[in-house]
Amino acid sequence: MKREAGTDTAASAPRLPRRREDPELGFADLRRRGIGNAQSLSGEIWTDYNHHDPGVTLLEALCFALTGSVFGAEARIADLLTAPDGRIHYRRHGMHRAEEALPCRPATRWDLTRYLLDRVPALRHARVDMPERDGVWRLALRAPAGLGDALAAEAARAFWSARNLAEDLAMPPGMLAPRWCALRLSLGIGGGRDLTDILAELVERCDALIGMAPPRHPPHSRLSRLGDRDGQEDSDALFDGPVTHNDWITDEDLRREPAPRLHFADLARELESIEGVDAIDRLALVPLGEDAPDADESGIDWQGEGWALQLRWPDTPADIASWTVVRRGSRLTLDAAALLEQLADRRNIGKTPGAAMASAVSAPLGRPSGQYMAPSRYLSFWHHLPPLYQLAHAPPAASAGMAAQFGGYLILLEQWLAHGDAQLAHLRELFSLTAQAQRSYWWEPLDDRHLPILGPNSSEARERALRAADEALERRGRVLDFLLALHGEGCGQNSLQRFGHYFSPRDWPAHLFECKRQFLLRIVRHTRDRSAGFDYSRPSLGRKSNTAPLAERIALLLGFTHAHSRRLNARLEAIGCAVSETRGPEPGEVPPSDLRPLMLWVPARERIAALYAEDVRVGRVAARLAHYFAGLDLAALPGPLLRCAVHEDRYRRLAGADTPLWLGPDENGRWWPLDVRVGRAGVRSPAMYLHAFACDIQREAEGVHLVEPVLLRPLADGTEPDRAGYAHRILLVFPGWTARTADPSFRDLARETVAESCPAHILPQIYWPDAGDLARFERSYAAWLDARQVYCAALTHGRAVDAAITGHDRHAADLLRLFGEWDAAGERS
Repeated sequence: MKREAGTDTAASAPRLPRRREDPELGFADLRRRGIGNAQSLSGEIWTDYNHHDPGVTLLEALCFALTGSVFGAEARIADLLTAPDGRIHYRRHGMHRAEEALPCRPATRWDLTRYLLDRVPALRHARVDMPERDGVWRLALRAPAGLGDALAAEAARAFWSARNLAEDLAMPPGMLAPRWCALRLSLGIGGGRDLTDILAELVERCDALIGMAPPRHPPHSRLSRLGDRDGQEDSDALFDGPVTHNDWITDEDLRREPAPRLHFADLARELESIEGVDAIDRLALVPLGEDAPDADESGIDWQGEGWALQLRWPDTPADIASWTVVRRGSRLTLDAAALLEQLADRRNIGKTPGAAMASAVSAPLGRPSGQYMAPSRYLSFWHHLPPLYQLAHAPPAASAGMAAQFGGYLILLEQWLAHGDAQLAHLRELFSLTAQAQRSYWWEPLDDRHLPILGPNSSEARERALRAADEALERRGRVLDFLLALHGEGCGQNSLQRFGHYFSPRDWPAHLFECKRQFLLRIVRHTRDRSAGFDYSRPSLGRKSNTAPLAERIALLLGFTHAHSRRLNARLEAIGCAVSETRGPEPGEVPPSDLRPLMLWVPARERIAALYAEDVRVGRVAARLAHYFAGLDLAALPGPLLRCAVHEDRYRRLAGADTPLWLGPDENGRWWPLDVRVGRAGVRSPAMYLHAFACDIQREAEGVHLVEPVLLRPLADGTEPDRAGYAHRILLVFPGWTARTADPSFRDLARETVAESCPAHILPQIYWPDAGDLARFERSYAAWLDARQVYCAALTHGRAVDAAITGHDRHAADLLRLFGEWDAAGERS
């Protein structure tokens, strides 16, 4: 109905405009419709329908409840999501700022140019191109004198961190060789500006124009164009392209291609806009050095193959001795020392590579904010009834039956409204990405605290019944589906339901919920960054922060326990076991007819699970298995046996026999007799331990390796790569020996997931190696990753790279040879 009054006074409450007429389906309209229906249905049996009639009073209570529910549904979402600290914690609800989610990754040459100029502010200019359309970008950079190597290394690191799948950088980045020129000029000035400041700015502007550096604008200047009626920018254009952290470069300036020849008249026209410059009478660029560009009185060659024009800043008095400056017809004397000192200061500004400015606008568009609404106890309509009704139906004035009957009427009208208020008060918890999914409904059962005519403690039984009916995981999973849909994404798990081999019936739904929650937590990576590659200049195996988003996405959609890049055979190797694809028992091995099912999900399972976890921690799993199963060869564990062992319904026991434990049928229809050391609990404890072991090693072994052939191309000089075999392809390596990945149905699901998730311009190829081949691959893959990091470190630190290239090419050839063997053996799908 309404809530108890807070601390706000009537004087401080806002004055609301009064409606001139009742809205449709408002309180008055509902009351009028209700009385009309009652009259038509009851005829002359009912009363005179006046205010003293109890039926009319209850009808009014129902109408008030209905309109109150509508009022609650129209509450501001921002208020409902505001936490007690007065903030909306957007990431907790799967929401992200526009400036984080809307910009794209560097996809085109212009995106990449903008990104590099933003991440390496000291760069003058960057030529970015992919001439062979093979995924290999080539950079030609222009940097201030003395900073070429440092900025080339910084640009390479920036590219590696923003690299896309199936793309690489032709190393090392090329630096445009400078062809020097000196400035000669004669100009007239006016106004009160200091001559030294005018000449220093002129040299700096001239250097920027010659160096083809695009003009940079403060970020707030771009925001000022939002909503401009001339149509220059709108909010969509604000987030077009990659996100930038420093000054903004317009699309026109970014895409402007410099002409082959620089004309002195054009340069003078640009410099005349400097404050204090009245006219430039003469301006020329004089070539310096043996490789000087061609020049004449009108202009000079601006750029060529592998070189670009660059201004030599004056650093001696002789360099400015020929300059002529006139003010109102009088020639001025230049203070050479002061000018050269200021030029040196300006030239040194920003010479530290990587000194990027923080963005002046971190959140260009405001986010909704709300006001926290503290939960309060529901106030029943009972307290708004006329005193006569309260006295007539309150004990001891009324009989117990009359009071209970009237209380039942009121609960029938009000209980669902109290529950709705409780649900609204906890909307933040429902639409939250918290890992705790213990409840999805909140209730407020009415009792004597709300209605004095009810008995005490009447809500406890109802509370227990309501909690038992709350399917929290299922409903919160639908909430996650709704939040994913806001991003245009989905995480359908219907096809996965029958592949919960490694989990208990209670843990499997919780695991699927966690996969969906992790998918939503990193939704920006799985949408905007889906085509991103990992940074191969940093460690990646075992690092959650350096995994290709596509590999993470596929792993979560397939329900793998771990989504990051890691060694899939690590758990097997740590335990000291290996898997062999043996044929298993002979077909003649027929199980006894009196085998009995062995139940594994019993209370004692918790003790075995704790024992197995402790054995994993201290490295005692192999010894425990050898103790339980003396005939089991841990160095060559049969794959069919392990895949069969994850199914709890395939364990059978046989009392009073030499082989009391049987396992089967496996994927080939065969049975495995197991010689077990029987303890006080019989074969149940060894069986549960074997089941825990089989589930654990296969759960830990599942994942995906993403390999990009373009990164395996040879780097040595004179080696021509096979572009058709490297370009626009990725190789996905799944383990082919676990209970799920060996299932043809699961492989079909994996192929479908890869096809739907992979960017359209990339061709994926999938491999399913057995445990032995996977171990060989992971050793070669880890060695190649290390060699790649050594190569990148040699490039960025100015070391000799010949040895690093040799090591890289050797390990890359090993990987390519292994993939060739798999292709020949039919391991690819």
